[in-house]
Amino acid sequence: MTKPLWVLIPAAGVGQRMQANCPKQYLSLAGKTILDRSIAVFITHPRIAGVLVGVSENDPYWPDSAWHDHDCVHSFVGGKERSDTVQKGLRYLLGTIDGEEQEVLVHDAARPLLSQTALNRIINHHSAQGALLAMPAKDTIKLQMSDLPLVDATLDRNAIWLAQTPQKFPAHALLEALEKAQAQGISVTDECSAMEFIGWHPDLVVGESSNIKITLPEDLLIAEALFSYLSHSNS
Repeated sequence: MTKPLWVLIPAAGVGQRMQANCPKQYLSLAGKTILDRSIAVFITHPRIAGVLVGVSENDPYWPDSAWHDHDCVHSFVGGKERSDTVQKGLRYLLGTIDGEEQEVLVHDAARPLLSQTALNRIINHHSAQGALLAMPAKDTIKLQMSDLPLVDATLDRNAIWLAQTPQKFPAHALLEALEKAQAQGISVTDECSAMEFIGWHPDLVVGESSNIKITLPEDLLIAEALFSYLSHSNS
């Protein structure tokens, strides 16, 4: 029997590029916080056992979340960087359940528009070396010259994918990879980067253009427009 999956959402960051008066995951998107909408994607899915949310120490916003007291949502204190928070979440998970061959989905707190279709696609995709949602690049990709804003080369966009989340890996292997990368001073910006560092080649699973990450102020405007469009399309 296939084991249920756990979801880990690192939400301890402050999102400085949003230039907001609170961490970006607590900004409102159509009447609910971005984080609450991200959590809601997973709550009723039959393959999801629970959601782990890594928040900052003494986070004043999390207690007001609609999911704060939900039986399937568990919070823990995250770390300074995303990888620190994910490591803490994995240790929490493996310390409270039978972690043998347990797989985990890691999802950005600021990707609230993940569809059930894309979620099912990554859940049902089986690979020994993990998988992640991603989109093939459509734009022409330029490589910058050193530290100067000058074009060094044009890359073959047919070989370029834009990483999204969720990213799915065995919990034990992901924790080991993150720990090894950290010990050697390797910076990882997503979980796949850590797995690449230990020699894995995760599968690329086609995501959706609407599964955007809210990083800049204009992203929130785009997300609101997408949410309105998707809500009307599904009604």
